[in-house]
Amino acid sequence: MKRTRAPLWWQMLRTGVTAARAGESGRTRFLALVMATVVAALTGVAFVASAATFDARETRGQARNPVMAEHGQQPKALWSRYWDSEQGRQYSVVIVWPLTADAPLPPGLPRWPAPGEAFLSPALAHAPADADFTHRYGQAVGQIEQTGLATPGERLVYTRPSQAMLNSSYLDPIVGFGSIGPSFGDLKAIESDRATQLNLIMLALLGLPAAGLTVAAARMGAPGHDRRARLLAVLGANRAARAWMDFGAAALPVLTGAIAAAALVTPALFFNLTLPWINFTLAATDLRHAAGSLVLALAGAVAFVIAVTLLLQPSADRRTHRTGIRVTEAGVLRRLALAACPAFLLLAVTTGPLLGGGQRSAFGYLFAVLGVWATLAPVIGWITARYASRMAAAAHRTGEPGRLIAARRLAAHPGAVVRLVATLIIAIGVIGQTQLISTLLYNRSDDNEYVGSARGQSMALVQAADRARPSSEFRAALPGGIHMVSLGHVNLSPDGSSSRRLIQAPCADLTALHLPCPAGHESPEVTTQHLDRRLRATTYAYFGDTPATVRTGPTARLDPEDTWLVVFTPDGSALDLPAIKRAARLTLSTDSVIRPLSEGNGSNILGLQARWIPFLGTIGTLYTATAMVFSSLSEFIRFARTLAPLTVLTGNSTIFRTTALWSLSLPITIAGAGGVAAYVVLAQPISGGSQGAQLSLSLCIELLVLTLVLAAVAAGAASLASKRETRQWRPRAD
Repeated sequence: MKRTRAPLWWQMLRTGVTAARAGESGRTRFLALVMATVVAALTGVAFVASAATFDARETRGQARNPVMAEHGQQPKALWSRYWDSEQGRQYSVVIVWPLTADAPLPPGLPRWPAPGEAFLSPALAHAPADADFTHRYGQAVGQIEQTGLATPGERLVYTRPSQAMLNSSYLDPIVGFGSIGPSFGDLKAIESDRATQLNLIMLALLGLPAAGLTVAAARMGAPGHDRRARLLAVLGANRAARAWMDFGAAALPVLTGAIAAAALVTPALFFNLTLPWINFTLAATDLRHAAGSLVLALAGAVAFVIAVTLLLQPSADRRTHRTGIRVTEAGVLRRLALAACPAFLLLAVTTGPLLGGGQRSAFGYLFAVLGVWATLAPVIGWITARYASRMAAAAHRTGEPGRLIAARRLAAHPGAVVRLVATLIIAIGVIGQTQLISTLLYNRSDDNEYVGSARGQSMALVQAADRARPSSEFRAALPGGIHMVSLGHVNLSPDGSSSRRLIQAPCADLTALHLPCPAGHESPEVTTQHLDRRLRATTYAYFGDTPATVRTGPTARLDPEDTWLVVFTPDGSALDLPAIKRAARLTLSTDSVIRPLSEGNGSNILGLQARWIPFLGTIGTLYTATAMVFSSLSEFIRFARTLAPLTVLTGNSTIFRTTALWSLSLPITIAGAGGVAAYVVLAQPISGGSQGAQLSLSLCIELLVLTLVLAAVAAGAASLASKRETRQWRPRAD
């Protein structure tokens, strides 16, 4: 019986599998493709998790929104909320009071709190004891379940005031929960309107390094693979047949990487995952609801790595163009990159400051940044090749064989230069943009010189509505050693403006603030420059640079509506803020807002958001470092095998050291200098001013030093690899 021949595609597929095992850098390329697939999959999962988290947060946030009682409706409960903060991070405190036995419970509460009781989110319930959350809002009697939290790590409080404190603040009548509209709570840890910006930042800090690693993995062992492709073309194999061989060479490692990525992601479907450093918790429930999208992300990663592997293989057309092979698709791509890089650079410079204007400005800048870092490597390869031809002529005149060989290699193989320096350039880009965006967000937050210092905790502004109880009770509840003054407006206009501020307190408190103690009805005026520096910073948002009228008298409400009090220590030591917040809520008003000096005008929310940048940048840098290891290793092996016969034949051990120095160290040095220059140029549109990014000269120096170190290490490693290959080299048919 005649045996049926296997179809050509199957034969080519098996050929690819065999060639991948036995080819140049076979095991290293296998591992590189596995890592590239894992990284690409995890990057896709990050985008899916981001979208799922935003959607679920909004759904749960709206489910707990109060439904206000309309005219004629019988209210079921009273509801209000206000902001509290801890270390600059704001969160919501919700005040509730049921009016009927069938009043619907807020989501996440097992029962209504009794008067003087509170329910805390797990993040607050497990906070350090010195924050005193268990007593700050009343006696804590339980935790809010996850169904009532936007995210598992959200900070949130439900509290019911005592009967004596019920009328100390405004409470709105409601009929239930589940109102459509903007949500409240600790949602600003990543604001919903910043979802697009977060995705762009992830694309820059995760997507670009992942793409770089994929390209490096796909082109490992490129010379041997290119020779096989040209041989098959000579034998009559068309592009489809060669593509099946390429697919066979990549299929097993890509499949292995997909399985590894799935194994890494699966635990997050069953357990809440807290991300390190930023302390943000991903809800397993949200990821389970997005399981279909996660599967698509894994499949997309597999398709992406396979597509890159197939697209980056050279053309094997037998038509000649000087070197014997026509200009390849890679050459066309390099030419496109040479034209695109300056255009992206111009777009980045002219787009405008990131986050300083509209969304279009931020999108345009980040898009241009991505373009610059993605196209800079081919530009470096072109520059190196152009310089190499001059270097070859100079080496020929001076009779330096190592330099001559290196120059001709660089001129003939610009693609090898691109593969060598691409990961270094992306690493510089990730590190540089991480530093720029971090400082930009931090400088635009409310952080100031007092953050983290005891002096920043030595004064606090207390604000309460006109229903607040007498401040004498609040003063009596304060810890010892604390002073207090009242604030008000002089000549308050209907629009809320005032020509100056009013400060009133007993003489001892005024003296502690270095203010005069006027007698009788005297009211001296103190200029802004002569006020306590802490007081100017604490109250600037409400009073500006207006002078102060000082009066001796009791601390009391001075304005028609709000009560403004300032508590402070005269020696600049830190206040017991938990005790002050507890005293204000239990004796002054249930919705008292206490804002310490260190928190400026509100919350340092942009500072908190800025923590995502180094977190994502660190991951992207690890991606890039992995790519750099694989691409460098591939180049070392290729360099050593190429130079081994020449070293054996000449018997000159110096030649491979010189060749290594010029072949590897020169492109790395040029790439490092070019990357730092690009970082400096890209920093200009978002630098300047008190709220702009800060260009780090020390980072520039560190990156240049790191580049020189890498260049030296690369030359040394290649030299050692060449020596080893020289000892092992034997003549063979190639």
